Amino acid sequence: MTDRFAVLVLAHHQPRVLTALLDSLRHPAIDVFVHVDAKSDLARFLAAAPERDGLTYLRDRREVRWGGLSIVSATLDLLAAARATGRPYRRFALLSGADLRIAPLDDVLTAWSGDTEYIRIDWHLTGPGAQRMHVVNRRHFPDDRFPVRGRWSGRIPRRVDETLPLVQGSTWWALTAEAVEHVHRFLAANPRWLRFHRHTLCADEIVFHSILAASPLADRIAQHVDRESDVDAYLLHPVHALHHIDWSDRNAINPRTFTIDDEVELRRSPALFARKADESSWELIDAFRAGEQVAS
Repeated sequence: MTDRFAVLVLAHHQPRVLTALLDSLRHPAIDVFVHVDAKSDLARFLAAAPERDGLTYLRDRREVRWGGLSIVSATLDLLAAARATGRPYRRFALLSGADLRIAPLDDVLTAWSGDTEYIRIDWHLTGPGAQRMHVVNRRHFPDDRFPVRGRWSGRIPRRVDETLPLVQGSTWWALTAEAVEHVHRFLAANPRWLRFHRHTLCADEIVFHSILAASPLADRIAQHVDRESDVDAYLLHPVHALHHIDWSDRNAINPRTFTIDDEVELRRSPALFARKADESSWELIDAFRAGEQVAS
């Protein structure tokens, strides 16, 4: 049986950039499921990239806010939509609507066909050697719409849920069906644990990572800080699972946006996708599309 893959896309703006990504993923073995932030006009996205065989937009959408559990909830909605098809997906890959495919599609399919759990872990938030503890041991309100409560975000101490050791890494991953099933079983058995993360900062960088790092599949995780001898170099490395992401500005909230000036670097990268692209990246997007046309 030919492997089949589910791509889960979180999008919130720039329909043209999303359309370029979706076009680059057209393949009989790939089904794409897109969640567009409920604060955005879905009609604009449907006009740019209409639904078709292999492309589904979620109609029941959430308002997604940076750093909030809403990102995890939208991701779980995408997983539920893919699993509801009944198709035996080998892997589920979480992408952003601001991603650019930088590797040949055959290379993507080959990587997805293996057993590696493409997820990156950078920090221990609890236990020996813990860092960045403030994201979990203080109460945050990233999904709260009320500015008054937002002023208290990060100021109120709380007791950390100890169901699992907590770790943190890049949001974007590509997990096998076995890993996704393990995550679902854990969340079903531990609903209070997920509710705890309503007041965690950047739960999207913690929930899946912590579950898998404490699972029997931990040895299959692609990148883990515990396996690194030079931690400083590891943390600066731009490859995050299957994404090339430039976090060279350690104080930035968002990674650097790539332009045509980055083409050489991205073509040399072992990553499959680059994050992030936007309307200023069209020359770069076109360069990679032109390369695909020449190859075909």
